[in-house]
Amino acid sequence: MYSRFLPLLVLLFSAKLFAYEFPLEITEYLDDIKVVANIKNSDINQKLTWVPFESAPPLSLTDALQAIKHYAAIIGLENVTLTGIELKQIPHNAELWHYLVKVKSESVEDGSFQSDFFIVLMDGKVIPALKEPDSIK
Repeated sequence: MYSRFLPLLVLLFSAKLFAYEFPLEITEYLDDIKVVANIKNSDINQKLTWVPFESAPPLSLTDALQAIKHYAAIIGLENVTLTGIELKQIPHNAELWHYLVKVKSESVEDGSFQSDFFIVLMDGKVIPALKEPDSIK
């Protein structure tokens, strides 16, 4: 009797178990460098909207830089220096914005410098971004 309901129960259970949220891929350019980041839709706070020219952004520039400084300390970046920052719109969301930040940090091992990229959402969440490698021709 229960055998005919078993496939339905397995299907319902597996749909919840294997549900996957595909991230939003953001591709931006900063100083002619292509930067890519993946953001979970659940990380984007739909309540923190901003309409330019009507009010200040929900997250100030100072707060964004403090978030970067705090995040850099957590992941072990030393001597972080800001080299670029831009306020950008999240694609396909007219009132959702983020900061795209480029920093230079010193390597602890050999003293060399590297560039790192981050996206700071308007609630202060920092998401690491990757520089897309140059194509091989």
